[in-house]
Amino acid sequence: PNRSLFRCFQVRQQQRRRRRLAASVSSPTGPPPKRDPVLILPGFVSDKASYLSLKEKLESQGYDCDIIDVNAIDWAPTFFGQSFEFYLERIEEGALSLLQRTGSRKLNVVGHSAGGWLARLWMGSPSLSYNGRRYHGAPLVSSLICLGTPHYSLEDYPFGRVKETIRGERLEEGGEDTPGYERAKGSSLWYTNLCYPGVHHQDVRYVSVCGRAIKGKQWRPGVKIEEFVAHSAYKANCGNGDVWGDGVTDLKSSLLEGSEHVVLPGCMHSPSSSSWYGSEPFFDAWAEFLL
Repeated sequence: PNRSLFRCFQVRQQQRRRRRLAASVSSPTGPPPKRDPVLILPGFVSDKASYLSLKEKLESQGYDCDIIDVNAIDWAPTFFGQSFEFYLERIEEGALSLLQRTGSRKLNVVGHSAGGWLARLWMGSPSLSYNGRRYHGAPLVSSLICLGTPHYSLEDYPFGRVKETIRGERLEEGGEDTPGYERAKGSSLWYTNLCYPGVHHQDVRYVSVCGRAIKGKQWRPGVKIEEFVAHSAYKANCGNGDVWGDGVTDLKSSLLEGSEHVVLPGCMHSPSSSSWYGSEPFFDAWAEFLL
């Protein structure tokens, strides 16, 4: 009982904080900045620190910029079937805080890897909920730039995947004959594609960016380890490992239907690479889409 009361107290505190931030965003002081600020969303099992150089590069281009507050350990429960509310809450808090600080009415969202499709889930709808919470960040977003995001991943990982338990009105309506309906019951990604397919919000600029650096290859003598790793990742995403991508996300899975497409030859997936999306010359190729 005490633990439940403490949880209720935490939820109420978070709700009060969001209301205060939202009120300040709706009535900004002073003229809005010329450029919309940028909120960076880290990829799966990544943390804030991995994106500091990207933040600095964006700031050098004149953008106010923040990274949502997430650590690698925060992702651990999702390996055991927990859903992604924690991440959506961090986006909400980060977005409202950035808008309050800058006085802007809208922001650019740059989502790396899973951060891209999780941004789509957060943009949401006032009429649909995700596990009891209605997210509707779309009115705050001017552009969504997705870097190496597996929007259409089959999630057929070689090590398996524990299903989530997803609740939402769209699932309660039924629709067993709708493609992806059954899988959406156990996957936040599939739930996102069921509820908010393609370019769902017409007032948001959607841009899909993916590297074309490595073609996946099955293991045999002479095959490089990165080619074999890419093959496994691509096959888990699109069912075929013998395709091109950024070493983790294949082109087919990354190009969201209806969005603007940017394919970057030689660009790698990981921020630890010297040739990833935040490196020159790849950075300039997608940064020009920011508003």
